[in-house]
Amino acid sequence: MNKNTFAEVARAATRPAVTVIFAAVIAQVVVERIDAPQWFLGLAIPCITWWFAERTVTHIKEKKEE
Repeated sequence: MNKNTFAEVARAATRPAVTVIFAAVIAQVVVERIDAPQWFLGLAIPCITWWFAERTVTHIKEKKEE
């Protein structure tokens, strides 16, 4: 397995887990009206935005190629 393949596998395995953790903590913060640490929001919001934006752009590119 080359480095690129390993990176893709690691990324594919960790992305869903990290997204679920971020979403669960954000949901708890909203439901219980507690203050989330600023470092957490500073990490979670850009990560989730980046991941969804990347998937959206990839999806649009694949649709154009069809």
